Amino acid sequence: MHAPLLAVLALLSASGDPPRFTAMTYNVLYEAPASDVEKSLDVIEKEKPDLLCLRELTPGFARAFRERLAKEYPHTVFAPRTGTWGVGLASRHPLSRTERFPEKPHRLPALEAEMKLGGRTLKAVCVHLMAPGARHTRSEGLLESMEKNEKLRARQAQELMKRYAKEKRPLLLLGDMNEGRRASALKTFTAAGFAHSCDGPAASCGSTWPGANTALPSVVEIDHILGRGLTFSEARVLREGGSDHYPVRALVSFPKEEPKGSGNP
Repeated sequence: MHAPLLAVLALLSASGDPPRFTAMTYNVLYEAPASDVEKSLDVIEKEKPDLLCLRELTPGFARAFRERLAKEYPHTVFAPRTGTWGVGLASRHPLSRTERFPEKPHRLPALEAEMKLGGRTLKAVCVHLMAPGARHTRSEGLLESMEKNEKLRARQAQELMKRYAKEKRPLLLLGDMNEGRRASALKTFTAAGFAHSCDGPAASCGSTWPGANTALPSVVEIDHILGRGLTFSEARVLREGGSDHYPVRALVSFPKEEPKGSGNP
């Protein structure tokens, strides 16, 4: 850990304030060429998030990440895949109780882990909800696919909330959710008590797709950082990188007091 960060954490501990950390979510594009992979790694290295959720994590990106940033991120849980199903969490702080699980009713995987910081623990969940244009049959048209996938994302969100309905510790949910805040899945998360990082103070957010690898304007906000039992500030979309998504970064704070029953089971 960098000395400046240690100094900040020590100051927070001395003042009695709860610990804080930075979180980032980034869909790094499974088909990004090597030059764009390096651009995405540039952003990660520059921003230095404490906790990083990676989607569309390929074996090539995972290898490049470790070659360049292994010392910065000693705690990683990577499940790389060719195509769009790869997922990973990288952290400057210890991770435990990691699990890769299907985002029901589909098999598209999510990844969860517990992160410990300053004597506190949270659960982080890196997700990737179904893409709008993903086809379920070869004969299916785009509009039919989009309708099916909107319903599927809503069901994925419902299943995720069932999974964490009894979770008492702070919970961070972040990733490529493939829809905006007014759509069904995001409304399900809001109804379950999740706050959106971009609603916090000093936020500078907005659309996240398309990203930096195209000359097209970014038009939709589909990458999100949400939290329950956490507070956010300084969230922003980073207009950099080498992906078709822009990364999102936020400053996250633990609550001032641990809620009752929040200890490890």
